[in-house]
Amino acid sequence: MDSLVVGLLVSLGCVLGLAFAFFVIYRHHLRRLRRAARALSVEEAGSSKHRRRPFVFQMPARWMAIRSSNTHLVRELLGVSEEVAVPWSEALSRSREAFLFVSGPVDGWTLVVGGRLPDPVQDVDALFRLLNRLSRELGEVHFYSADRVLQFHTWARLDDGRVSRAYSWAGETLWNEGRLTLEERLLGFRCRAYCEQPESVRYGDTAPEVHNTERVVLLARRWSVDPVTASEHLLQQEAVQSPGDDTPRE
Repeated sequence: MDSLVVGLLVSLGCVLGLAFAFFVIYRHHLRRLRRAARALSVEEAGSSKHRRRPFVFQMPARWMAIRSSNTHLVRELLGVSEEVAVPWSEALSRSREAFLFVSGPVDGWTLVVGGRLPDPVQDVDALFRLLNRLSRELGEVHFYSADRVLQFHTWARLDDGRVSRAYSWAGETLWNEGRLTLEERLLGFRCRAYCEQPESVRYGDTAPEVHNTERVVLLARRWSVDPVTASEHLLQQEAVQSPGDDTPRE
């Protein structure tokens, strides 16, 4: 009888111990999510400041962010001639034309804009092939696009030729690869499975596709570099250049 009581007490102790361990893990995870949520609130406040700032040039519809400061190598891999390098101000104003424009490095990242970037709506496979080729040579390569009219959007991150996360929506899911990241969850992204049909949106609610499109820039800031801040930095660099400097500008 005594052994039975002891056994029951030991079992109860084990259960209580496991419950306490799970409680500690849960509290730790909850604190982590709260810290991340506070950081996101600060980020969104900063994004609002960016929107209030006068920014002459329209944000590109799509862009790449490459973790590399080797502008020459990026241009070589993309087939962009050094002789046709243009100021970033011109690149932004012509970002929808059938060219590729490569920025100088900003905090270790290089931006690429231009109408020659594959449009995932037209050919998502061509986009994958380009990102895969660049990532095999350069390591970490990101792609972002956001169409605020149609609410089409794409984000993709490749490391050393491997897709770590990608999602593309254009009325249907074109690309959904990799597990949903912490940053996507914190930003409240809704990523649909292949062939999943959108549900009807109640009056007053915001469709997930609208929410996703508006926050692509915030994801870019968390994963790589904020294109608005980077563009402001590049434009400031141009402003302080000597007018008599005839060397190609990044």
